[in-house]
Amino acid sequence: MILFKNAQVVLESRTERLCVLTDGEKILKIDKKISESGNTEVVDCEGLFLSPGFIDLHVHGGGGVSAMCCDSEKIVKMCRAHALHGTTSILPTTLAAPTEQLLKSAKHIKKAAECCDCSNILGVHFEGPYLSPNMRGAQSIDNILSPVKNDPTYLLEFPDLKMMGVAPEIDGAFELGEKLKEKGIVASVAHTTADYDTAIAALDHGFSDVTHIYNACTSCFKRGIFREAGVVEAALTDDRYTVQVIADLRHLPLGVLKLIYKCKGADGMYLITDGLEFSASNLKEGDICVQENGVEVIYEDGVMKLADRSCLAGSAASMDILVRNMYKSVGAPLWDAVTMASSTPARTVGVADRKGYIKEGYDADILLFDGDINIKRVMVMGRFV
Repeated sequence: MILFKNAQVVLESRTERLCVLTDGEKILKIDKKISESGNTEVVDCEGLFLSPGFIDLHVHGGGGVSAMCCDSEKIVKMCRAHALHGTTSILPTTLAAPTEQLLKSAKHIKKAAECCDCSNILGVHFEGPYLSPNMRGAQSIDNILSPVKNDPTYLLEFPDLKMMGVAPEIDGAFELGEKLKEKGIVASVAHTTADYDTAIAALDHGFSDVTHIYNACTSCFKRGIFREAGVVEAALTDDRYTVQVIADLRHLPLGVLKLIYKCKGADGMYLITDGLEFSASNLKEGDICVQENGVEVIYEDGVMKLADRSCLAGSAASMDILVRNMYKSVGAPLWDAVTMASSTPARTVGVADRKGYIKEGYDADILLFDGDINIKRVMVMGRFV
C-alpha cells in the first residue's frame, strides 16, 4: 500500500488537504487522517497538489514516435513520453490513411495496450479518413475518403475503436454517425466545412463531439453578402456537444480560450494535445519533421506548421502545459483546469466509472504537481512511472 500524506487533493469543485491510500491498482481510502501500517510506503506531499491523472483523447504521437508506426514497442515509448507530463490514460490517434493501414496501426496500438505499464491505452481514435478535402489541414488529401464510395463497416468492426472524426456534410456522414453511436463509438465533427444547421442536424444523427474547435472547422463565415453561423457557433451554444480544445496558446489565443470556457464550462470542454510525433519531447526552433503520412512539418513559435507555413499542423504540447495555461492564463480554478483534463474526457469515452476522479474504488491514476503544474510524480494503476 502507498499512503499520500499532506496533499492538497484536487476534487470536483475544490481542493482539500487530505490523505489518500492506494492498494494495488485502486484508491482504497481518502480521509483527513489515515494511520500507517507496517507495510505502507509513505509519500509526503507537503506543498504539492494531488490530482487524477490526465486523459488525452486526441494525440498522434510523442517522444519521436507516431501512433501509426505499426510497432507496439514504439507506441509504448510514445505513451511513456506523455506519461512523464501527466498523461496516465491515452487514446492514440491515427491520421487519414487507407483502410488497411488504419487497421494495421490499430492492431499494433491494441498490442501495445496489452503490455504498456506506463499508461492506460483506452483504445483507438480514427481522425478520418472521412473528412472534407477543403478543410484537411495537415491531413494528406490522397487519403481522404468518402463513406459512400469506401464502405466504413470494416473500420467500425475494430473492437477497440472509441472515437472517429467525420465531416458531417459529406455524403453518407449522417448514416455513419448513426452507426458509430449504435456501437458506442464517439462521433466527432472533424475537418469540416459544415454550416450551423448541418452541425445542429448532426446531433440527431449520432454526433456528440467537436474535434479541436476553431481549428479545421467553420466559424461565422460569409455566404454572399450575409454572414452565417458555423460549427463553432453550434458547438458553443448547444450543450449536447462536447468540444476538444488545444489550449497551447498557439492554436487558440487567450481570448478565444476564455470564450470557450465561458460558454461550455469545464464539463463541456476537454483538453487535447493533438500532439504529433515530436510532442512531449525537446524540440528546437526550426526543427523539420516528416509525419508518418509523408507530410513535412516545421517547429516554429512553439507549434508545428506545415513546411510551407500555410497552416498549423498539430501541436508540440503536453497535457501539463494545457492545464497550466487554463489555470494560469485563462484563470480557471485549478479544479476546473484539472476537470478538463481528467473527468470530462473520461466521461466522453465512457470510463468515468473508474477514471478521472480521486475517489475511493477508482483506479490509482494519480499525479503530484506544484503550483505551476510542474509534474513531480506520476502513478499509473498504483505504480509509479
